[in-house]
Amino acid sequence: MPEQVRGRDLLLARLEALIQELDGRAHVLAGLGGTGKSTVALRVVEVAVGLGRRVWWVPGVDASSLTSALLGLAQALGADTAQVEAARAGRVDPCDVLWPVLEADPGWVLVIDNADDVRALAVGGRPVRDGNGWMRSTRAGLVMVTTRDADPRHWGRGAELHPVGWLPDADGARVLLDLAPEAGTPAEAEGLSSRLGGLALALHHAGSQLASPFSQERTFTGYLRALETGFPALLASGGLDDREVVTSTWELSLDQLADAGVEQARGLLGVLVWFAGAVPIPVAGLDHQVLGQVCGEHGPVGVGLEALLSAGLIENRLTPGETPAGQAARGWVMVHPLVAETTRHRLKISDAAGAAAAVAVEVLAAATDELDMERPQDWPVWTAWMPHLDELLTYASPLLEHSSLATLATSSRNAVAALTWTGSYPAALELAKAGERHTQRLDQDHVAAIDLQYWQAAAHRFLGNAAEAEPLFREVLQVQERVLGSDHPDTLTTRHDIARAVAERGDTAEAERLYREVLQVRERVLGSDHPNTLSTRHEIARMVARRGDTAESERLHRELRQVRERVLGSDHPDTLTTRHDIARVVAERGDTAEAERLFREVLQARERVLGSDHPHTLNTRHDFAWVVARRGDTAEAERLYREVLQAKERVLGSDHPNTLNTRHDIAWMVGERGDTAEAERLFREVLQVRERVLGSDHTSTQITARALRNLTMLTDDNRDG
Repeated sequence: MPEQVRGRDLLLARLEALIQELDGRAHVLAGLGGTGKSTVALRVVEVAVGLGRRVWWVPGVDASSLTSALLGLAQALGADTAQVEAARAGRVDPCDVLWPVLEADPGWVLVIDNADDVRALAVGGRPVRDGNGWMRSTRAGLVMVTTRDADPRHWGRGAELHPVGWLPDADGARVLLDLAPEAGTPAEAEGLSSRLGGLALALHHAGSQLASPFSQERTFTGYLRALETGFPALLASGGLDDREVVTSTWELSLDQLADAGVEQARGLLGVLVWFAGAVPIPVAGLDHQVLGQVCGEHGPVGVGLEALLSAGLIENRLTPGETPAGQAARGWVMVHPLVAETTRHRLKISDAAGAAAAVAVEVLAAATDELDMERPQDWPVWTAWMPHLDELLTYASPLLEHSSLATLATSSRNAVAALTWTGSYPAALELAKAGERHTQRLDQDHVAAIDLQYWQAAAHRFLGNAAEAEPLFREVLQVQERVLGSDHPDTLTTRHDIARAVAERGDTAEAERLYREVLQVRERVLGSDHPNTLSTRHEIARMVARRGDTAESERLHRELRQVRERVLGSDHPDTLTTRHDIARVVAERGDTAEAERLFREVLQARERVLGSDHPHTLNTRHDFAWVVARRGDTAEAERLYREVLQAKERVLGSDHPNTLNTRHDIAWMVGERGDTAEAERLFREVLQVRERVLGSDHTSTQITARALRNLTMLTDDNRDG
């Protein structure tokens, strides 16, 4: 936000007054792109924060992200978790989940930014003008929307429309003078402002360019002369599209950077615009060797990035504690959405879009290929690149040649794997589907295409959808055996996961047989210490426990722990999984005190390494409660189970098999404390969901059915007595 917001005094006074004296209407800031609508909203927000108001700023670019953000807000404000999940699944109107908690907790400001397509605000087919969707009349807080849509018919009587137009010449001149006070007189600034049409973003860019050490022009008149010479036809009409006017100023800046000897700036900007606009790009991930492809012999990448930054063509975000002197070396850069949109438009016209997008794909691949999906320290880096991967899949994939498309598919596969390791299973499944959809031009036998299909199956399995996962795994296996061969490590991984899917649908004997077959091949092909071989040994130890041989299972697990600690380290997630299962079998053979101690150690390690909300951590919390119950403290166990149930419903969803395990055990605890009627009700609820999700023949479903029968018999016996 600039130090001064010029030319908006009356509008700002009106909106700032509404912070304390609400009028019950939503307020829509409407105008062309680049007029400064978001800047006006930011200044109002600054005043609101100063008055102690809570503020939420939500992007309104598309319906999906808007719904996700506002449901997240509803949950943060205390909305019922089950209602939020039902809204995410489409069973409940999401607006009706958000608005009751907003109305119940007044004194806030909600900004929906860049809602240029009014349909993004529509819910359930109802138009925004009806006033019963995301945008409603209220006196609980101030609702502001920024948009390019200035048609009052689209917004309805419950909204007040505030046109945000281009600035008058005098106000535009003050914007230029704020940024480049040495560039000329107020009259000269007014002349340039008039020629730029008073578009706030264009004025900001021109002022930044004039203040840049890389600018050939240092005065308002010189900039105006260059603009007139370079784009007379483009700026001849007063009714130009805002995108064209702003683009002209950017093209002039790039020309001037080239004249100043920084010709590489144009090519670099052409690559950066394919990443998500207004989303920070980690500077550390901008590989200079890859970006050098678009620089040629023109000069180093770092100088080009500094020039783009200085000219205002890219913006900078600093990491905490960093000084401005290091801003091009570390921290973040980002491209304004309008810069991205217009530059992509120009690249497509010149047929250069595909080549630039391909380099952007290589940049992302170089930034992420060396990340270890299993290492928690790398997960934040993946998080930073995810929006840019989504952007490349959506907008760049149609322009890519076959080899670049394969690179993008491989990066998508790696990202899905990373999301799976972080426990973000729904996001992993969605990305796997998107990756497969946007790279479907690849041959079905291409390794990258096979990998995306595999990880889609894996995401289903981690979500507890064994019925969906197993047939997908078997389809992948057929292709892998034909394309890669039966001994290929990827083929063996799929065979391993088929065995796991078989185990999860309850067939322990068949799963153990399949695991032992895979183990023989993995030991021969990969070696006995390979992490994949160790994973199969782990699953065999689990199957041995399932069939009741806890002593043998404990022996196998303890042997495996020694190897995993030597090969992977004591804090590796796989090692922690083995330590968890050792605690489990120790409890099953009756040593609850030792098991409780072991579970405490594992829980501390998992919270430190994976985080408190990771599904593996939640599993340890569940099993810790289970041990507490086994040593007889059912009241404490029930309390612990209910705490972990809330977390599982939030992280995994109410229908996930792991969530149902906790609900089943809560019902058991309720029965143990004597409330058989409530226990019977809870068991019936779990049984209904398990039958729907897992099927009536699944082992877990049968366990719940048996518990319900036993409880019913006990109740009948007590009644007879």
